Amino acid sequence: MAEQQEIELGYTPSIKSVDQGRVDAKGISSRLLDITELRGETSEPGPGISSCQVDPKKERLFKVSHFWSVTGLAREELAEGMDRLRRTLPQEGWEIISDGEMNNANRTPEILFENTDVEHAVNVTLRGKTDEDSMLYVAVVSACFSTPEGESPKGSY
Repeated sequence: MAEQQEIELGYTPSIKSVDQGRVDAKGISSRLLDITELRGETSEPGPGISSCQVDPKKERLFKVSHFWSVTGLAREELAEGMDRLRRTLPQEGWEIISDGEMNNANRTPEILFENTDVEHAVNVTLRGKTDEDSMLYVAVVSACFSTPEGESPKGSY
């Protein structure tokens, strides 16, 4: 089964416990917030666990996602935080995969980063049009990881 998963994923998943996956995602998110230098209101939910499609029985594989936002600041401040990510993350091993605007009515600014060393991608968008409704929205998503032998991500979703 592991060989089949590798074929479908295109890579061999790293072995990591669910708890370590959460710790790693939270650490990445914390570093991102530090880089933005934004001191607004941050959303609370922590990293969540989801299944990988190639493991429909949820026996070993899992992904970690951490979605959060910063609000309560002027749109210009949020844009400056986004610019700091754009300038700093490539120096820390993150590749900019895309940098532009979403194809929506608001032409939402969006940057997609990827770091194969830490096996995570980050999507950053600047949502809203006014100071009152603007937010910097960040989605941190991991590659698929495999739990150590004898462990399962079941019950972690």
